[in-house]
Amino acid sequence: MRVFYLVLSIFLFHLISNAQEIKGRVIDSLTQDAISGASVYIDGTSRGVITNLDGYFTFNYPENVKSALVVRMLGYKTIRFNNPLEADLSFISLVQKADELDAVIINPDPWSREKKEGYFKKYFLGTSTIAADCKILNLDDVKMRFNPVTGLMTARCNKPIMVRNKHLGYLISYDLIDFELQFEKKVLKAGPGIVLPNNAVTLESFHLKEAYYLGSSFFQELSEKPSRIRKYLKRRNDLYKVSELRFFRSLAADELQDRGYVLYYDKFAVPIKNHIRVKQFETYSVVGFRHDKYPIIDSKNNRTDIYLTGEQIVVDQHGNNLSGKSIKFNGFMAELRVGGMLPLDFIPQEN
Repeated sequence: MRVFYLVLSIFLFHLISNAQEIKGRVIDSLTQDAISGASVYIDGTSRGVITNLDGYFTFNYPENVKSALVVRMLGYKTIRFNNPLEADLSFISLVQKADELDAVIINPDPWSREKKEGYFKKYFLGTSTIAADCKILNLDDVKMRFNPVTGLMTARCNKPIMVRNKHLGYLISYDLIDFELQFEKKVLKAGPGIVLPNNAVTLESFHLKEAYYLGSSFFQELSEKPSRIRKYLKRRNDLYKVSELRFFRSLAADELQDRGYVLYYDKFAVPIKNHIRVKQFETYSVVGFRHDKYPIIDSKNNRTDIYLTGEQIVVDQHGNNLSGKSIKFNGFMAELRVGGMLPLDFIPQEN
């Protein structure tokens, strides 16, 4: 995928916010030589550059963006700067990756590669109609394992996972940090009226209990043809109206009700202001919830169930959820996943 690293350098975008120039140099930690062609980008956006022949990079970083700055090069360990405006970027030392050997397997994996790939694609790309137009270009690089004792399926990849989204017109480079599917084991015993296949005494089955993934992403355009761009922009705008990005932006702006969302509690629609409190700061909002579970309906009548593991979450003004597992979804927004993901710097077209 060398084309990816060449295309990165052409990306520019405009945000309606103040920007500050950041610059630095990427070097090899062992030899101290410059590393050219390293990717430097803002996580979750389409903004990024590659280092020049001498390892230098420069671009404008909006001050109010809370996403991490990611520095990545094949063969090296990826580095993240959560506060890049406060970090010393003058010499960023990348450490070469050692040859990674698979750990000794204590509990044999009973699942086929095909079965694990099916689960991975479903809970990584999503189950929306958009996911059907997405393809993981290097699926063979993703290593997957199911542990029948713990009921945990994990996935990892030493390279960026490349996703071609033909519906939205994006090529997404995704650095997978964590991927877990937690299954609950159920045991069915043979008995009166219960006959199991092959005269088995017991039959084990696994049912998905929870899905979680985490990583950093970078978006590229699949095409620069005006006719295709117009088509992609329309689709992106349609998706934005029901997207997780719009929900979090509306939440941070304290405008859920104004933007057509209806909140439910105990089977009844409730005033949002009575159940969700938003305290706004300069670049982010702290959002408090009265209860730990709410169904919410968007303006297109799609239902999502919201689950909270704490009383508050933090969201920046671009719609970046900074609270990780503190808020989880089930239902429509949970089905979107990477296939239905928009970059944080996406600006919808006005109707």
